[in-house]
This record gives sequence, structure tokens and C-alpha cells, in this order.
Amino acid sequence: MFNDYKINNVESFETPEHLIFEEKVLNNIESIISLVGGEDRLIPHAKTHKSKDTLNLLIENGLKKHKTSTLNELEILAECKPETLILAYPISSEVKAKRLEKIIKIFPETKFYTIISNTFHFDLVKDIVNLDGIYIDLDTGMNRTGISKENIPNLIDYISSNSYKKLKGIHAYDGQTYGIVSVEDRVINTQKTLKDIREVEKKIKEKLSVDDFEIIVGGSWSFHFYIEEKDIKLSPGTWIYWDISNIKQKELPFQIAGVVLGQVIDQNNSNDTVTIDIGAKAVSSDPPTENRLRLIDKPNAKLIFQNEEHGIIKLNGESLKLGDYVLAQPGHACTVTPKYNRAIKIDKEGNISGQITPHARDRV
Repeated sequence: MFNDYKINNVESFETPEHLIFEEKVLNNIESIISLVGGEDRLIPHAKTHKSKDTLNLLIENGLKKHKTSTLNELEILAECKPETLILAYPISSEVKAKRLEKIIKIFPETKFYTIISNTFHFDLVKDIVNLDGIYIDLDTGMNRTGISKENIPNLIDYISSNSYKKLKGIHAYDGQTYGIVSVEDRVINTQKTLKDIREVEKKIKEKLSVDDFEIIVGGSWSFHFYIEEKDIKLSPGTWIYWDISNIKQKELPFQIAGVVLGQVIDQNNSNDTVTIDIGAKAVSSDPPTENRLRLIDKPNAKLIFQNEEHGIIKLNGESLKLGDYVLAQPGHACTVTPKYNRAIKIDKEGNISGQITPHARDRV
């Protein structure tokens, strides 16, 4: 019915429903460890799954260091006692700095780090008790957060003047590679990023004494281009569930594990359309409309319009009728997770095997 997505008793589901296929998740875990050559190279980003259930599965498979974006993710995922948690989002207020300090105190078994890109961030975190260290967040071209390499000397001087001894290394997210299908173009982009990183590394080491210097770089569109740099840690996130945007990277072996089950709720024969119950509240809404979902086994069907609870599908020769169930691969896996208070796990036989709770779906 849905190609290699086997679901038994599909009519028992109340749609829309977020489904996670266990075997595809396990494939993705095994694939990424094999690809990079070992568990220690990986610091996956938890923003995609936001779940203690999934984090525990990753820890069981040897992935013990993780990144997060929000303090809520950091606090909740710390309950799983990973070896390391990195808050890959700058602290911007005293109230957040105090909360970070409180979290660190509650979970002494985990090492905690955060990122900075200016003196404002540094002043907020430098005195946090038991914070294991900071990474300088380097902007390599995404122009979202981070410091440019040209401004690094002043920041290093400021850190040095404060006699700060917990600088851990460099963090860089090269999100500018997102959507670049050409492998050659992404290679060129990541080579420039690597050059910038090495220049900054040299400046830091010339000015400061840093023990066990560490570099973390690479999102889901780029991490595999740094594999040969053995001293670099890799930090993709979307790989765990994957999606139709990322699957354009034909060189990667990951499978789309997280999907949305929906149903045809109305039809308009004169317009060659049907309406499904997968609206903007049920699937990723950040890509352009036509890229928000793809119906499995209906390759010509296209999403042409979306409201909160409705999705209008142009059939383009495909066949769907009232009451039919549809399975949608999302355009962006990370923004599907927080839309549901739990996802249903499906085993390799097509049966419900449990659920995955996105425990950290709220920001606070």
C-alpha cells in the first residue's frame, strides 16, 4: 500500500498521525556510524527528535555526546545522563545564564558546554559554576549566528584578558550548504569552511593555551565532507529521521524514518484535487508549499495549497478517493516533531510497537 512502509490495520489510526519506523531509524544509526568510522566522531544534534526515547537509543548504540538548541532540550535530555551535552545556541540573558547554571548543578554526571561569538555572550557565561567550557561559534558563511574569522583576534584577546581557562575549541555550523544538490559545489563550500576553521584554530593556539582542543562542524548537508579530517567531530541532526529535502543527497544512505499518516477528507473532481487532513499544523510548514510533503506511492500528486488543518492535493493522474489513507514524507523532519505530543513506533512487521515522546518539544 505504501511501498516499503508496512502498516497493519491502518484504519485503526486517527489521522493525522506522526509515525516513526523502527527499522529505518536503526538503519540510519548503523549507516552513520559506519560512514564516519566510529561513534566517537559524532556529536548529533537533538533538535530533530527532542526525545529521551531516541536519545537513549543513540546512547545504547555508543553515541554519548550530543548537541541541543534550547535550555529545555538540555535539561530534559540530561536526564538520560549522556557523557556530554553542548548548548549550541548562545546565552543572551542573565535569566538564561542562571537557568543553565541550575541545570549543570542538577546533573553532575554530564559535562556541559555552550557557545559564544562575542564578548556579550562570554560575559554572561564565564562565571557559570561548573560549566565545563565554551566553544567559539564561527560563522563560515550562513550569516545567522557566529563570529567572522576577521573578528576572532579581538575576541581571543578579551578571553585572554579575563584569564579564562575553559575555552574548548571551535564550533561551526555550515548551514549555507543546505539545499545544494551538487556534491562538487558542496565540496568546494566545505573546503572553504575548513580553511577558515584552520586559520582560526591557528590564531587561538598562538594566543591561548587550550588542552584537548576540539573542533565541531557539519550539518546534515556537509558533515561527511570532513570525515578525512580525523581531529574534527561531526554534528548532523536530521539524519536520524531524514526527509524529502535531505534525500536529494544521493550519496548518503539514510532512509526517511518519520512520516505523517493522513486521510482524504474531501474531493473536487472538476479541479482534479482532493483534500487531505495534513495541514500546516500536521507537517513541516517552513519549506515552500509544494515541498512540504510528498505522498508515498503517488509520485505525480502535488501539494498546491495548505491551511491549518487542510492540504489540497493536485492529483495529476494519480488516483485517490474519499476515505483513502495517505502517507506523507515531510519536507523538513525537524519541524514535524514538535507538532505532536507523541509519535507512534512501527516495527518491521508493520505493527505498533510503542511510542516516542518529544519530551523537549516546548522551549521552556
